[in-house]
Amino acid sequence: MRLIVAFLLLASLGAVDAEATRRALASYVFVASGSGVVVDPSGLVLTNHHVIDGEDDLTVRWADGISVPARVLGTDPIGDLALLSAPRPDGPAASVRLATADDLIPGTPVLAIGNPFGLGDLDDVPTLTRGVLGSGRLVRGIYADCLQVDAPVNPGNSGGPLFTLDGRLLGINGQIRSRTGFRINSGIGLAIACTQIADFLPLLAQADSGYVRHAAPPEALKLADGPSGPVVEVAGGSGLLVGDLLLSVAGRDAASAEQALGCFAALAWRDGLRVPVRVRRGTSTLDVEIAAIRAVIPGRPYYGWAIAERTDRVQLSAVDAGSPAQLAGLRRGDILVSVDGTPLNKRVDLLRALMRTGPGDRLQLVRRASDGSEQQVTLLVKRLD
Repeated sequence: MRLIVAFLLLASLGAVDAEATRRALASYVFVASGSGVVVDPSGLVLTNHHVIDGEDDLTVRWADGISVPARVLGTDPIGDLALLSAPRPDGPAASVRLATADDLIPGTPVLAIGNPFGLGDLDDVPTLTRGVLGSGRLVRGIYADCLQVDAPVNPGNSGGPLFTLDGRLLGINGQIRSRTGFRINSGIGLAIACTQIADFLPLLAQADSGYVRHAAPPEALKLADGPSGPVVEVAGGSGLLVGDLLLSVAGRDAASAEQALGCFAALAWRDGLRVPVRVRRGTSTLDVEIAAIRAVIPGRPYYGWAIAERTDRVQLSAVDAGSPAQLAGLRRGDILVSVDGTPLNKRVDLLRALMRTGPGDRLQLVRRASDGSEQQVTLLVKRLD
């Protein structure tokens, strides 16, 4: 009934697709102190990474009062996305379909659904606001493929959906811009664009509760802002030439050095990824492909163990509760025999091996238990800010 009332109010503001909008409202969920949206009837819920980061016991709650435990399938600390699994006990959930790049037209009416300031926690009623798409596919810091909108969003809207009037998902609301310095909307919000979501969604679904990776430009490539756009200052191993003017990266116009580099960073990393780049070299326009590298996930690596001060073996003196080490099946007193095939004879061997790893990596460890039995286990390295 409450969703019907909300829809009637919305319908009075302009032409909408009644069934699509009803499903859009029904697809909204409350997640932790923020929001989310169901993107598959099986209960796949998309939200922001910062909404679920650090949450131990996640639940997803629909506006009809149904609440279920949620499991993290994959998360993206760089691009601020996370995918949860939260099947409804009464059958398939109402879900939405993604919009496309063709829908990102400035001036398009948009709808945002969320839980600003936790108001919906009182009665399970989400808040719906309306605005227009100010611009699309921007680079704004870590939001390297985002939309700017003027639909009012505030703390609690994070992770919630931004819709077209016919109920397609344009993006995930994640940031606000404020002139006061306080976390209160000043008329501009940023949403992660459907184009980036489409690139990352399959990887998030297959991440096995781990992290997904972003691409990055070649490490030695340096760009400078010239009078006509970003110009190659140092080519490195990119295959470009010093003085090349970048016109577009991955199909997106390159207006500045920061934007061009952000277009690389917006892409999901896959082995062998090559990024199409259009350049002007002298009087010629060329299309080339640049081999991208894998971006480093920020933060300190966290393993969740303490290593005993011994010279003849690598032995665990402590394992933190709920840590990557414990989840991998390691226990206090275990001896680590090898990591990724490298034998471990002393503590320094482990330290050297770990220097090559970081958040998001999976370590193949051989543990020797107190009874002498050996077992291979996989440890997912987590991150600490």
